[in-house]
Amino acid sequence: MKTVIFTILFGFTFINVSFCQELLEGQKRWSSENKLKKEDYKIKVNNINNDIIYTQITISHKVSGFDFFKKNFNKNVENIFLGNASWIDSTKIKNLNEQIEFQQLQFDLAEVEARKFRKEILKNRKQIAKGFNIINQISNDILAEFSEVRLQIMLETESGENKQKIFEWKEKIAAELIELNDFSYENNKKIHLNK
Repeated sequence: MKTVIFTILFGFTFINVSFCQELLEGQKRWSSENKLKKEDYKIKVNNINNDIIYTQITISHKVSGFDFFKKNFNKNVENIFLGNASWIDSTKIKNLNEQIEFQQLQFDLAEVEARKFRKEILKNRKQIAKGFNIINQISNDILAEFSEVRLQIMLETESGENKQKIFEWKEKIAAELIELNDFSYENNKKIHLNK
């Protein structure tokens, strides 16, 4: 019986860890050093009806019933750029590097939201034992907030044309990333929340 329980616990742990380790072709996990590049966009378009550049980002999570014991959920939530679902028309973009930097800004925003997600799961980890409704609610709230703020960035920066507003957003997002640094994907240490 102990062997069966150990095997089940080990199996869940292995599945949980492996979820966050391997990326599929075209995917890119957020990194402060490995920024988006033209080559990351796998769909090349040259059609008048398309946006010139489009970035597909997903914030996904994987939490199991045994995770309520954890003191760090950073590997349970991922912020992934989906290159196979993102496109670019490099024939129409005059300021290609600036547009890719603007897309990176949105990817950075998604990382802020992913870190908030990790923090909220940690704050509510004891409720995981009662069911996954709390995780689904946090996910729903985070994705809604990401969409709202992403739209706000698009409007305020005039789709990346207003350089002053872009600078302001870069500063704001950089400050939030620093503030939430304990919740970066790379951090494996136990996190102590302030009561």
